[in-house]
Amino acid sequence: MNYEYKSISLTPDGIRVKGDDITEKLAAMINEVSNSNGKKGWRLISVIPSLKSEGAVVRLLVTFEREVT
Repeated sequence: MNYEYKSISLTPDGIRVKGDDITEKLAAMINEVSNSNGKKGWRLISVIPSLKSEGAVVRLLVTFEREVT
């Protein structure tokens, strides 16, 4: 089997204030992007925090794979 991969960066919009918890925003973004890509045959395989600001994750690197036919 052969696979192809794509990675995207997710960052929630809006101004963040020190101490803001954006967990729910990030979760909603992951759900939306994963469901959209899943309909195109992509499978989520990895979520890695790629940027932290004052101790909070503010950007994620999300990687998908799908089988090449």
